[in-house]
Amino acid sequence: MAFTVPNPGRTSEDAPVFEALMALAAEFAELPRPYIVVHSTGAGFVLQLMHPSLFEAWREALRLPADKVQLHVTANSTWLSSWGRFRGVAFELTGHGVPLLAEQAEAPRVAAESSAVAA
Repeated sequence: MAFTVPNPGRTSEDAPVFEALMALAAEFAELPRPYIVVHSTGAGFVLQLMHPSLFEAWREALRLPADKVQLHVTANSTWLSSWGRFRGVAFELTGHGVPLLAEQAEAPRVAAESSAVAA
């Protein structure tokens, strides 16, 4: 059986993502630095913040509606997320380190260990 290497595409296909990230860095230079993940498909990027307050600063700056923020709770992690587009490029914003009381962490969810909309 022969192994065929998948076609990873070309870096030029990611140009819109990198252009959006450069514009984001220029426009929001004073905001806290996020951890950035660029999807290899060229479909978009993720901005990860390590504290809910940092997530909120970015959410407000990007004008993402508060009622669209989701709270994700698993056995190992709790985080916030929201989605949008910047300069025509899709992105996800995530905020980690969400503190929950034991009762909150153990409360039933919409689906086992899946997303529930934050209040």
